[in-house]
Amino acid sequence: QVLVVDPAADPATPDMLRADLTAPDTRLAAALDGADIVVLAVPDVVAGAALPVLARLLPPHTLLVETLSVKTPIAAALHTYRPGAPALGINPMFAPDLGLPGRPVVAVRHHDAPVVTEFVAALRDWGATVVETTADEHDRITAAVQVLTHAAILAFGIALDRLDVPDAAARVAAPPHTVLRALLARVSGGTAEVYHDIQLTNPYAVTARRALAEAVADLDAATDALPDFAALLDRARAALGDGQPAAAQLCGQLFAALPRD
Repeated sequence: QVLVVDPAADPATPDMLRADLTAPDTRLAAALDGADIVVLAVPDVVAGAALPVLARLLPPHTLLVETLSVKTPIAAALHTYRPGAPALGINPMFAPDLGLPGRPVVAVRHHDAPVVTEFVAALRDWGATVVETTADEHDRITAAVQVLTHAAILAFGIALDRLDVPDAAARVAAPPHTVLRALLARVSGGTAEVYHDIQLTNPYAVTARRALAEAVADLDAATDALPDFAALLDRARAALGDGQPAAAQLCGQLFAALPRD
């Protein structure tokens, strides 16, 4: 039995409650008091404001599941406001429209308990590929796979806009450019709040973006001499480690699947 709480909910819709998590009314307080699991699927700023309220209203046995894109701040807040109470962080590493089966979900056991293990097992039963990390490991990983990736894609789009390329470019583009355009359409068409939270709140975000800027500077410098450029390619390839052959094979499959017109 699921109750969805949202300040913009339609009161006439079954199993939905219009309420503000940061200023709960009596109906929401009663619902929280009787909940076995509360899933906190809200922006970071709302979660930060709601946690002291939840700490006051939730029973000690209730499992709190947060879905934030950054884990270290909420981990510290949970230690302060709900020390020892069951708490799990999850981060589905995909957009909801792709579906759960076969997709990666990062899980952080903030405060472990049997109910936490049951929830993680349920994710696996539903088809998710669950990868468990600590809060700090999660943020270091997502700084690379989200912050850096999104920044590189958005930077590509901004550079493309600055170049003022003729419209024919999309029709004559080689596969790498076509794929980058597709990624740009995906990211730039997403929810600004989600991508902004990732770039703003991850403690390693500034380091990731600085690494991207420095890498472009290294590339610029390496164009002066072929040996330097070859060394740069080797350095970039080394970042893939043992996964390079599989990544190359996947790229070939992606390119083969691209439309031909």
